[in-house]
This record gives sequence, C-alpha cells and structure tokens, in this order.
Amino acid sequence: MISRLQRRALRLLAIMMLPAAVAAAEPAGHTTIRVATPWPAQTATIAMLGYSQNLVGTSVVAKRIPLLLQSYPGLAKVPIISANNGHEISAEQIIALDAQLLIVPESMRLAQPEALTAAGINTLMLKSNSMAALRERVTRTAQALGPDAVAVDVRYQTYFDRNVALIRERLKDLPPSERVSLYHSMGSPLTSSGRPSLNQDWMDLAGARNVAEPWFGQRKNSNGEVSLEQVVAANPQVIVAMNHRDAEEIMHSPAWQGVAAVQQHRVYTNPQDMFWWCRETSEAALQILWLAKTLYPARFTDIDMNKEVFDFYHDFFGISLTPDQVTAILNPV
Repeated sequence: MISRLQRRALRLLAIMMLPAAVAAAEPAGHTTIRVATPWPAQTATIAMLGYSQNLVGTSVVAKRIPLLLQSYPGLAKVPIISANNGHEISAEQIIALDAQLLIVPESMRLAQPEALTAAGINTLMLKSNSMAALRERVTRTAQALGPDAVAVDVRYQTYFDRNVALIRERLKDLPPSERVSLYHSMGSPLTSSGRPSLNQDWMDLAGARNVAEPWFGQRKNSNGEVSLEQVVAANPQVIVAMNHRDAEEIMHSPAWQGVAAVQQHRVYTNPQDMFWWCRETSEAALQILWLAKTLYPARFTDIDMNKEVFDFYHDFFGISLTPDQVTAILNPV
C-alpha cells in the first residue's frame, strides 16, 4: 500500500511535469502555493500580501475576527490547524492539508519536522516579539510567496518608514521629561509587558514612556501579570487596553479611580481590524501613528486617522471600507 508521504511525492512529481502551457495560465507573478499557519496574526500578513485565497490551514482565533471573515469569506471554510497546548504542530495534519508552505513562530515545536521535509513542505520559522522581527517577518513571508508579494512588501516597508520618520520629526524636540506615561493592558487589565517586547517597541516609536518597562527584570519574555498597586503607584497618564471589556473595567472599577488616566478619561481601546494592531500584525504600521496622535494630538493635527485607515486597507488589502467600518476599527467595542 502506498503511504501518505509516497502519495504526496507522486503529486509533487505530477505538478512538476505539467505542460508549460498550464503554468502560463496562472496570473503573472502569482503562484498557487498552498499555505498553512496556526499563527493568527500571520493570517493578516498573508492577506495583505495577496495570498488569503491560498490558505489551506488557519487558526481558530483568525476565524473569529469579524472584519477578517467579512473581507475574506473563504476563510470560514479553511480547516483549523490544531496545536497541542498551543505549542506543537502535527506534521501529519499539515501533510493531510497538502500544504506547500507552513509558517510558524520560532517558539512553536514541530512534531516530526523530517516528515514535513520529506513531503516537500517548506517550513518558515519566524521570530516574534519585536518590531524588527515583525517587519522582517513580512519580508520573509513575501519572499516565500512570490515576486508579487515582494512588491507589496516593498511598498509596505516604505509606508512604515514614512510613519516612523514622520513621528520622529514631530517629536524631535520633546524632552524625555515630557513624554506621556502609558500603561498597556494585554488580555486582562493586570497583564502587561516591559522591555524587551513588541509592545515596548511600538511605545518607543510613538514617543510613550512605558510605566511597566522595568517591571519584568531580565526575563526573556518581558510580559505577565502585574499588581494593581504597581499601576496605581506608577499613575500613568494614558492607558491603552487591548480589549474593550478591559478598558470598560478599568474606567469604571473603583480600584482604578485614583489613576490619572482614568480621572482624565484617557483610557483607550486599541484599534483592531484584521488583528489587534498592538500585536504581531502588519497593521503595526498604523499602530505607531495612531498612538503618537493619541498621545500628542497637538503635534499631529494634520493627520487624519480615518483617512490613514481607509487608505491603508485600500492600498494594501484591496478593501474599500465604509465610514462606519473605519469608525469601528478605530473605536472597537
């Protein structure tokens, strides 16, 4: 009896022997590569690069994001890749999906990686938890997908550089003592992150002073639970909550009423569309601009975030958002 791996090899051989006329029928620059990823934020990056229709395996989290499903309805039918305890991927499942490219974070363990290699599956293991890693991940994903995706990445990196340069120019005369102090809650009101982390990086780029920066010592992953006493003592001027429910709890809980951000009604829910802008998504290019304008509105009066959002998703995702959709992205509930 022919094994699954042997069947896979035969399929690959048949594809390689297809007549040139069949290959020429594919759209110029676009390949039919079959992509699988259990990484929710990576789904948004793949969509931005023009390959959402190539997904053959995705995550349960990605399939729960309304605007992602609305923009790419085919995602609803894509099988979910399961991972034991969220940290291990089954080679057998990836092979069964007939995937050609598997994209995972470096922290994820692959069961039987040799089986994936034998089946002709290219595994892309990418770094995370820093802005440099995020931007590198977009580039490496594009390179793995094809020249059309690389062209998108070039435009994306140019846009990102534009936002970084704009923010630096506007804040160049801002002394450290006047940087706005910020507390970021991620996943619950009392979960945060310090240095090094992706969250710390976007706060740095936007000119914020992260009150949690020194709270995690030299831990490799500078995030985790903090105490309410720490937050109250730090007295941040602004709080950005990843989830709206946490922003509501912080604003209305008696325990938080002594914090300056609550007293001044400067508690914000982080924007979200294809994924949370504050997490491992290509939408981080918007995160830094949104935060800089939120913290220092007088220095960014000419920046219209509604227009920035519309243009970004139109130019990079091929989506024309309605005004209501833009509002929902910037003010999620």
